[in-house]
Amino acid sequence: MDVNQLFTEARAKIIWGEPPLAVRVFLTSNGVPRTVAEAKVKEFVGERNMELRSIGMRDVFIGAVLLGVAGFIAFIVFRASLGSSSGIAKVLVLAALAALYGLWKLVNGIIYLVRPQSKNQSLPDMDDSDPLD
Repeated sequence: MDVNQLFTEARAKIIWGEPPLAVRVFLTSNGVPRTVAEAKVKEFVGERNMELRSIGMRDVFIGAVLLGVAGFIAFIVFRASLGSSSGIAKVLVLAALAALYGLWKLVNGIIYLVRPQSKNQSLPDMDDSDPLD
């Protein structure tokens, strides 16, 4: 097997969530020197972590915006509804649901930013894991 093809396959394994140790063993068992294998695995893990952090930044932004909008809507509706009650409960429930979803996105994004290596799923699965997307 060609060395470049081995590196491409090793990178794919890291992207798909295989442990770095297993990928290092794969490379060394196919004739790649240990130091080169360790350097490449470290490079691929860094690339994966950078991608996870970008997903985390997106989730933090979406969560913060949703929390802010839901809070603003709840404040406006609550303030305007001091004398009436027509349909206000529905709007407040929708704002609360948006706030909960925003909080979930915010926490999930912070986890991706702080500990990207704690996620063992493949990157495409993580990017598509949002139930509302």
